[in-house]
Amino acid sequence: MATKRSPKTRVQASVLHGALKDVLEIVESRNTIPMLSHVLIEVCDQVLTVTCSDLDHWASRNCATGDRDGPDSRDWLASLKPFSVCIPAKKLASVLAALDGEAMVRIEAPVDWSAQWAGQITVSAGSARFKLHALPAAEFPAAPIMECEAEFEMPCSQLGDALAAVRHAISTDETRYYLNGVYVHPFDLDLRLATTDGHRLARVRMDGPVGSTSFPAAIVATKTVAVLCKLLDHAGKSAEGGEGEPPAVQIWANGSGSRLRFAMPTEGDGEVTLIAKTVDGEFPDYSRVIPGAPQYRATVARAALAGVVKRVAVLADGERRTVQISFEESRLNVSARSPDFGEASEDLACAYLGPAFDVGFNSKYLLAALGAIASDTIALQWDAQGDLPVRLAGWEDGEEVGALLQVIMPVRV
Repeated sequence: MATKRSPKTRVQASVLHGALKDVLEIVESRNTIPMLSHVLIEVCDQVLTVTCSDLDHWASRNCATGDRDGPDSRDWLASLKPFSVCIPAKKLASVLAALDGEAMVRIEAPVDWSAQWAGQITVSAGSARFKLHALPAAEFPAAPIMECEAEFEMPCSQLGDALAAVRHAISTDETRYYLNGVYVHPFDLDLRLATTDGHRLARVRMDGPVGSTSFPAAIVATKTVAVLCKLLDHAGKSAEGGEGEPPAVQIWANGSGSRLRFAMPTEGDGEVTLIAKTVDGEFPDYSRVIPGAPQYRATVARAALAGVVKRVAVLADGERRTVQISFEESRLNVSARSPDFGEASEDLACAYLGPAFDVGFNSKYLLAALGAIASDTIALQWDAQGDLPVRLAGWEDGEEVGALLQVIMPVRV
């Protein structure tokens, strides 16, 4: 007698947990729409796909089930039918985290399951058994249909490094929403990423991958950047592509650049895709604040300057924790003072020829800028004394090096 086909599957706990973690950051801590706190699980042909959404993002990750494993695999496969269901995302993640990673997890719906069904889903491993309330899969918000009109591909590590280098300068001021993200745009044959909050600027430029010169300019939202950085890092740990090629991310855009789609490999044999709405606004012409040919320059060891600023800022006053840097020939002095606690200062050798010059910086901004630069030596450059912007970049053999350029506006001391 044939076994009745049932909506169920089995998958290793660590595999499912890893897939869920890749999409879980999309889920907000508080949701006024209950469905958005759930993960859509779809099972078909020994592939399990998990999807989360906040209506601006749709992240999906697939993985192989364990339905072919075990001595009973033939009978088990014959008893299965495809199904989909929505389960509380963070509660499922907690359940999986509590299980042994090597355990085989069974997910099973009632025999009378349908896409409109709501009830309890059974999640079990060994003698542990959990019943989680489920919502109808048919009510999960469908991802928008994208008409992809531009696309390019680049190594995951390259995009991840570029985003990591500029994300610290993203604005958190919601009234200037058009600054709440990374501005990605082609420029001649380059691809450039820029961020600014009005007080500082970070820009990375790189040789444009094939297809990127026709890509529409877009502001990639702050949340999208955070999710992407995590996914790109995971992709970098995945198996290399054919013939030793590094893992690559494919990027698509619709004609207006209002939506982007990213697809990349992840740990194991899975793939993760992210569809994201971009920020609807016009990014300012940031090139106007970049000093083109600064009159003065000081070069200094990056790590040493960061250490001095960090130590002196302990006694900096106020939320900005302002420090003053005084430049003199072949040296600089970093100082800070607080009416309540006292003052601190420290000297550091540097290469500088010019008039004595004092400038104040928000120490948090300066430390973030120094941390984003990969070079051992940096150059600080400015046009004249006053409130004009200071240009920061890596320095080697008498010229700027690296893809990253930064600008910081001085503050009054």
